[in-house]
Amino acid sequence: MKRYPNLIAKQIFAIPAGDLWGVEQERVWTIYAPLNGKISLADKHSVEQLENAAAGGENEMVGTLSSFEAKGAVPVYRIPHTAHDMWQIDILANYTCNFKCVYCYSAKGRSSKQVEWDKIKALVDYLFLSGKRQTTPYIINFSGGGEPLLSFVLIRRTVDYIEQVNADKKYAYNIGMVTNGSLITPQIIDYLEAHKIDMAVSFEILEPLQNKERGSYDKVAANIDMMLERGFPFGIRTTFTPDSVQYMTQMIEELHRRFPKLKKVVYDVVLAPSLFQSPSELKAYYDAFLDGYYAAKQLAATMGIKVESIAVETLSMARERTCNGKIVLTPMGTISSCARVSSPLEQHYEDYVFGEVTDGQVIFDDARFKAILDDCNIYSQPQCHDCFARWNCGGGCRLFHHSFSEEYNTVRCDFVRKALLREMISVLANNFRQATGNDLYNHIKQQLDKGEI
Repeated sequence: MKRYPNLIAKQIFAIPAGDLWGVEQERVWTIYAPLNGKISLADKHSVEQLENAAAGGENEMVGTLSSFEAKGAVPVYRIPHTAHDMWQIDILANYTCNFKCVYCYSAKGRSSKQVEWDKIKALVDYLFLSGKRQTTPYIINFSGGGEPLLSFVLIRRTVDYIEQVNADKKYAYNIGMVTNGSLITPQIIDYLEAHKIDMAVSFEILEPLQNKERGSYDKVAANIDMMLERGFPFGIRTTFTPDSVQYMTQMIEELHRRFPKLKKVVYDVVLAPSLFQSPSELKAYYDAFLDGYYAAKQLAATMGIKVESIAVETLSMARERTCNGKIVLTPMGTISSCARVSSPLEQHYEDYVFGEVTDGQVIFDDARFKAILDDCNIYSQPQCHDCFARWNCGGGCRLFHHSFSEEYNTVRCDFVRKALLREMISVLANNFRQATGNDLYNHIKQQLDKGEI
């Protein structure tokens, strides 16, 4: 593929897309300006003219180039300068779980350890009583190392204390929880609803898959029924393995049949090196996920169900790093940068910890924090420098990079690019349909058949 360095220097990317119409790649191009939010289709001649204009040449594409040039129209999530700039906080209440999920990222860290109250209190005091400057509302989440509802008494005490110290509403925040769904009770729902706590339930939807990969289908399904009957708002998140990725559309059919009041589901890719014996297996999984996702999304739309995936739909994001940094309080009282790495028994623990809570104080290691945030971003990785997905991808999950070899990371990069291009074409097709009432794919195909492109 020919590179267009002058366009790339202006953060404008020319992406060959002919294969989407079954023709040579370079007969159809997508022009993408991620920092200006602009997307368009073009033929090769137009791309050449744009490149010439970007080099300072005068031609009929100068005006078009100007409209594509980045003007800061899209807000970008920047890498925090210090730990004090972070606004995403995870509290991992324990290392205990009543499930044994096949893709669990924290299974090696299992123990009876629960985070001590004084550690949580110190973190809450730091967030709400230290005079900390807030530029973005806090997102506080209970998740991680174990099942949070096994420590519900501690969670309730934490929420009550947050409301107490922030009675003057000086700080804005939102509280959420991720649970396996098996321990939910009407009393817990009463509390979550009264205190406006968001909840996501990890659930594989199909009974055989839930029982095989997570367990306790009957319990979780009954609790979902109870929440739906009460009208309590919650989300469903389904993680797909190589064994389950073929069932994406079937899951939508089952949602519509078994849980007709559920109108939204999030589909997620799995991060589990043990499930992929070779890069080719990971590629096959990603290809199946992408095709299955769009098929499920199309089917779901006919049933009034919304399907989302942060792994596929990254177009609305602009970021310098996939993860903008988190303050993750572990049950050990240490501060990790990733909710998936929380125990000294886990392989990468030392590479992710950058602080601790001790003697009633939250202490950050500034050098460790900088080293973590400087790793795996769009500036630190050569493969990101001229990649059209760099601003949407943010360089990829650091834990993925550390868990897989470079060959696997290349497969992940290809998946991200393929997914982003597909999303861009989908956006253009929707806009074209709304503006003309016609199908973009057929329109371009007709132009190709006529030799007009």
